[in-house]
Amino acid sequence: MANDKKKLVFVALLVSLALATNYVLISVPNIKLMDFVTFLAGKTLGFTWGAVTATLIWLVYGTINPYGFSASILPVLIVSEMSYSAAGNLIDNRLSGRSSKEKFFIYGIAGLLSTLIYDIATNATVGILFYGSIITGLITMNFPFPMGLVHELSNAIMFPSLSLALEPYVKFLF
Repeated sequence: MANDKKKLVFVALLVSLALATNYVLISVPNIKLMDFVTFLAGKTLGFTWGAVTATLIWLVYGTINPYGFSASILPVLIVSEMSYSAAGNLIDNRLSGRSSKEKFFIYGIAGLLSTLIYDIATNATVGILFYGSIITGLITMNFPFPMGLVHELSNAIMFPSLSLALEPYVKFLF
C-alpha cells in the first residue's frame, strides 16, 4: 500500500511536469516532454501506471489547450499516448547488463517507433473524422510541414538522452 502511494505521488509529479512543460513549449510544435514522461512512467512503474499518467495528462492538456478542444479525438490521443508507456515497460527489463551505447540505441528506437505508432494512429483518426479519408490524415502528418518527422526524431533523441541521464535517480526511488 505504501508503495502504491509512492507511485501515485510520482505519477502526480510526472503529470505536473508534462503539463507545465507542454504549456511552456506550446509554440514549439511536436516537441514536448509529455511523451518521454509517459515512457518514463511505463519504464519505471509499469504499463498500468504509465497508462494512468497518459490518461491524466491528456484529460487536462486535451481539455485546456490554447489550440482548442476536440472531444472526438481525445480518446484516441489518450490510447495512442499509452504506446509510450508500453514501450517503456517492454524494454525496461531487457536492458540489464547492456552498455550505455546499447541502451542509447534501444531507447532511441523505442522513442522513434512508439512515436510513429502514435502519429499514425492519431493522424489516421483525424483523417477519418475531419477529411473522411485515412490517407488524407496520414499525408497531412508530414505535409506541408514535416510535423510527424519532427515529432519522431525529437523523441528518438529525447528518450535515450533523458533516460540515461535520469536512470540512476529514478532507480533510487523505486
